[in-house]
Amino acid sequence: MFIVSVCSLKGGVGKTSVTLGLASAALHQGVNTLVIDFDPQGDSTLGLLGEPASSLDIAEVITSPRTETIDRAIIPTPWAADAASHLDIIPGSNRSAVMDAPAQSPKDVRRLHLALEKRSHQYDLVLIDCPPSLNGLTQMALAASDRALVVAEPGFFAVTAADRALKLAAEMHEDGIAPRLQPLGLAVNRYRPRSVEHQYRLAELRELFGDAVLEPVIEERVGLQQAQGGAVPLHKYEGASGKRLTEDFDALLRTVMDSRQNS
Repeated sequence: MFIVSVCSLKGGVGKTSVTLGLASAALHQGVNTLVIDFDPQGDSTLGLLGEPASSLDIAEVITSPRTETIDRAIIPTPWAADAASHLDIIPGSNRSAVMDAPAQSPKDVRRLHLALEKRSHQYDLVLIDCPPSLNGLTQMALAASDRALVVAEPGFFAVTAADRALKLAAEMHEDGIAPRLQPLGLAVNRYRPRSVEHQYRLAELRELFGDAVLEPVIEERVGLQQAQGGAVPLHKYEGASGKRLTEDFDALLRTVMDSRQNS
C-alpha cells in the first residue's frame, strides 16, 4: 500500500481537484485506491459521493484508531460501481477540525498511521486530501505517508507556500515522525498558458525547485470543475477539455506510482 498526502499551504490552489483527478486516473488504470478526506470542508466526499456521508467518517477513525472503526468507515464510491477496480473513501467531517491544532503530541500525530495499520481492506494506493494548512491534520497525514505531493498555483505566494510545505515534510522525516516520508514534488495546477504572470511564476518555480516541479503542469480548464460539479469521474466527462485533462492526470498518476521505486 502506497500512501500519498496531497497537501498545500493555502486554499484555492485546487488541491481537491488534483486528488479527484488522480482518483479518476487510478480507477481508469485499474489501481485499487482509497481516498481519505482529511479536509474538514469535505469537498472530496462531495465529489466522490455526490452528497455528505451519513456513515462513520474520518473523525471517528482518528478518535478511535481500531480495526472495527476504520473498516466500517471505508465505503465504496459510486464512481466504481461498474469498474473492475476499487475506489473507496473514508468520508470527511467538520468534526475533525478539533484536531487541527498547530501543535500535536507525538501520539496524536500517529493516529492515522495506527488506524491504517489496522485496516482489513487492501489497496494499491491511498490518497489523503489534506486541509489547506500545515497544522495538525496535515502533520497527521504526512506521518502516515510515503510521499508528499504539494499542490501549487502559479501565483505570487506560490514559492513561499511550496517551500514551507516541502520543508515541513523534510523536517518530519528527519525528526523520525514520518520515517517513510519523502517529497514527491510540486504539482502546478490551474495554469493559464496565455497569462504572462503565470508564465513568469512557472519559470520561477522551475528555477527554484528544479526537477521537483512535476510534469505535466495542469492547465485551468472548465471541464475539471464541471466533472466535479456533476460528481462524475473525469474520465467519463464528455466535454471538449476532457481528453487533455484525462491525459494529464493519467501522466501525473504514472509519476506518482513510479515514485514507489525510490522507496
